Amino acid sequence: MSKNKFYITTTLPYVNADPHIGFAMEIVEADAVARLHQQMGEEVIFNFGTDEHGLKIYRKALEQGKEPQDYADEYAARFDNLKKALNLSYNYFIRTTDMHHKSAAFEFWKRCKANGDIYKKNYRVKYCVGCELEKTNSELVDEKCPIHPNLEIEIIEEENYFFKFSKYQQPLLDFYKKNPDFVIPEGKFNEIKSFVQSGLEDFSISRLKSKMPWGIDVPGDLQQVMYVWFDALINYISTLGWPEDRQKFTDFWPGLQVAGLDNLRQQSAIWQAMLMSAGLPNTKQIFIHGFMTVNGQKISKSLGTSIDPIAMADKYGTDAVRYFLLAKVHPYDGSDFSYDKFEEAYNSDLANGLCQ
Repeated sequence: MSKNKFYITTTLPYVNADPHIGFAMEIVEADAVARLHQQMGEEVIFNFGTDEHGLKIYRKALEQGKEPQDYADEYAARFDNLKKALNLSYNYFIRTTDMHHKSAAFEFWKRCKANGDIYKKNYRVKYCVGCELEKTNSELVDEKCPIHPNLEIEIIEEENYFFKFSKYQQPLLDFYKKNPDFVIPEGKFNEIKSFVQSGLEDFSISRLKSKMPWGIDVPGDLQQVMYVWFDALINYISTLGWPEDRQKFTDFWPGLQVAGLDNLRQQSAIWQAMLMSAGLPNTKQIFIHGFMTVNGQKISKSLGTSIDPIAMADKYGTDAVRYFLLAKVHPYDGSDFSYDKFEEAYNSDLANGLCQ
C-alpha cells in the first residue's frame, strides 16, 4: 500500500436473506475507520459488496422460482440500500457475479495451479450448507453445525479439485511470527495460530456442475465450478482491478479486512495461503468482531430475531443507529441487542444528552 492511500474492506454477505443488524454492525465499524483515514487526508478505497454464488444461493433461487442471477440482482440491491440508510462512505461495491471478478478468479486459479497447489481427487465429506463449509466430527454437536443447528449436515461424495492448504502450515506460522499484530484482538490471533499449528488439511475448491451449476467455471474443466469460498475471497483484490490494473493494486494492496468471528479461519488462514500460492502480498491486518445476538438469541429470521437496520434507521434516524452500533456494541466481544437497550441509549444519551 502506498503512502497516503488506505484500503479497507468488509466481508461480503451472502444474498440468501435481507440485511440484519449484525452485519450493519460490521459495516458501520468499517465506515468509522474509513472516515478516520479520510479525515487524515488519505485517499481511501472502502469496499463492500455481495457474495452471490454457491449452493445456498442456488437453492434459495429455486425455492422462489427465480433464475439465480435474477435472485442475486434483487438481493444485491437490498444490501446496497444500506449506503443511504446508514450514511455509509463505501465507494466500491463489488458483486461476485461481476464479469471482472469472474475473470480475476479465473486468473487466480490458474496461478495457484501453475504453482502446483491444485489437484483433483475423489472424496467424501460432511458439509454445512449454511456455512458453505466442510465440517469435521469435532466441529459438530449432536451431528449438527452449532452455527446452523436448524440445518441437516449433508454428505458430499464426488471428484473435485483440491487446494494444497497443508503445504502452507509453516509459511503461515512464519508469517504470523513476523506480523504480531496481524489479527486483532490478540485472543483471536492466538486462536488461529493454534488452529494452524494443529495441522492443516487440503480442502475442496470445486463442485460438480451437474449437481451445483451456480458458480464460476473452473479453467479447463467445464464439468466443474469453483467452490464459493475460493471464488468469493478473491473479491478483496479483484475490486482493486487486479490483475489488469497493476498501479491501483500496488497503491492500495495490502489493506485492512473487517470480519466476523465465523470468518476467522477463512480470512486469516485460508485466504492468506491462497495469496501465498498466487505469489501475491498478504493482507496487512484483520480485525475480528464478535457475534451480535438479539434478546440473547442467535440472529435468525425463523426465530424472529432478524432486526432490519434500514427499518430502524427509518424509525429512529440514521445517526441514532450508528451511535448505538459504535458506542454500545463491544468491538471485540459478543454483544446483545434489544429494543429496550436501544431505546434506553436513544433517550438517555441522545434525546436527553448529546442532542440537547
